[in-house]
Amino acid sequence: MTTSADIKERMRIAIILALNAGFMDGFSFFHFENRFIGAQSGNLIQAALELAKGNIALFLNFIIPIFFFIAGVVTRGLYSHYLADHHRFDALYLLVLQWLGVTITALSYALGLRLPVSLYVGIFSFFMAIQYDTFTKTHGRAYASIFMTGNLRSMSVNIAQYFLTKNKENLHAVWTYLSLATSFFVGAFVSVFALKAFDNWTMLGSSLLLGIVVLIARFERN
Repeated sequence: MTTSADIKERMRIAIILALNAGFMDGFSFFHFENRFIGAQSGNLIQAALELAKGNIALFLNFIIPIFFFIAGVVTRGLYSHYLADHHRFDALYLLVLQWLGVTITALSYALGLRLPVSLYVGIFSFFMAIQYDTFTKTHGRAYASIFMTGNLRSMSVNIAQYFLTKNKENLHAVWTYLSLATSFFVGAFVSVFALKAFDNWTMLGSSLLLGIVVLIARFERN
């Protein structure tokens, strides 16, 4: 029987989620004035710089998504606990929650609902945090679906270990982390062209990617 843990560790799901993360951050950086949906380290650095320069308004622009991201992780933890108590498949429910949240927010933005840009970035960050905190392993290996620094470190460690031991398992790990980093890169790359073609409708591309992951999780569960 396929379990929730089995599906959460599918490589194809990890690849699509990394692609989605690159796509969302690529879009937000260019369209939302250098703010990141997923890469909160970037927001934190820029918030510190703006505060040091005395730009309180810009400081808040960068700090708001961080608080939304924290709220997303907390929400994921509480909701997962609730689902576990009711013996429900947490990954699928969390994926649907993220997909619905991103879709509704993307449509609201595309249709011209006037909210502060930082609020839009924050809402997207909230749902990105759910992805980040739900999918943490693939093929038994720890990874991050929205940050690539740790994945690049793990890839480099396994390269060194392969040279030392000639263990092919290290090569498999290298391939895993390289695939994730490449997918993230491709997502960011594609977002630039999608933005030029679809402008405010671009984030529906993220909805499409998450919808594919929901379908994979739904059908592979059976």
